[in-house]
Amino acid sequence: MNLQNLEVFCRLAEVEHYGKVSDEFGIAQPSLSRMVRRIEKDLGVSLFKPSGRNIRLTKMGKIYYQKVKHGLEEIQSGADTIQDIVDPYFGSIDLGFIFTLGPQIVPHLLKQFRCNPSWKNYKFKFWQGNTPRLVENTKREICDLSICSYLGNEPEIEFTHLMDQRLVVIVSKTHPYAKKQSVSLEDLAKVPMILCLDKTYFIENLFKKAGLPLKIACRVEEDQALTGLVSIDMGAAILPYNQLMTFYDISVLALEEPVYRPVYLAKRKDSQLSPGAKAFESFLKQKDFDLPDRLVN
Repeated sequence: MNLQNLEVFCRLAEVEHYGKVSDEFGIAQPSLSRMVRRIEKDLGVSLFKPSGRNIRLTKMGKIYYQKVKHGLEEIQSGADTIQDIVDPYFGSIDLGFIFTLGPQIVPHLLKQFRCNPSWKNYKFKFWQGNTPRLVENTKREICDLSICSYLGNEPEIEFTHLMDQRLVVIVSKTHPYAKKQSVSLEDLAKVPMILCLDKTYFIENLFKKAGLPLKIACRVEEDQALTGLVSIDMGAAILPYNQLMTFYDISVLALEEPVYRPVYLAKRKDSQLSPGAKAFESFLKQKDFDLPDRLVN
């Protein structure tokens, strides 16, 4: 049985007349009758019964029709979904990004991307998480593209450097360092630190390279929760600046020796991106990431 035969069967079940379906599909009535008999032989049941000059579905025919009709609708739905995704003007993009990019940088990028009339109708589906989760989603093709940190030993993933985020220190208003304009890593080695759950170990490596101890108060998954814990003096933290920090009861300090965290675009090396995802990838790779001061403070 092929799809056309099933489509003809469904139409015959709806019209209940060999002549009309024969004319509609351009199939000779004898060929149409043989097609039905082949389906009935394969199933081992009668699907139609005579009714005057017309035909009617048998009980088994009604059951089979409902299942076949639903199956054909699902197949068409699948084809429509794929066409929507690959539509060169109205397709969709599955984008992953780390938490620090959510408040400002991703909206800033999307606003610029959608300024292009050719791209304004693309739809986005977003995935947030830490770098290991986003890289895994990219490998599984849940995400077309992910904006994240670099992970070593990922042979399936292509990483392209996009930008560098300047890091700042945040402490509560009651913290001993709250009145300072800047602090050093040596200063921070003396106080408890709150870290994000991220297996890139970027902050740990800052202290390790400087030969300094790191007192870890706790770890949390995303930056807004981290900032909230800092505001109640559970520890200090190092993270990229974002303007949402102004809504918390914290002080934002500079690092005496500026530190920047590199951010990358990740995709599967063998991925077959949709036109929308290709357009967004090209946009990101060609973009000058001199972000406005308000984004990096």
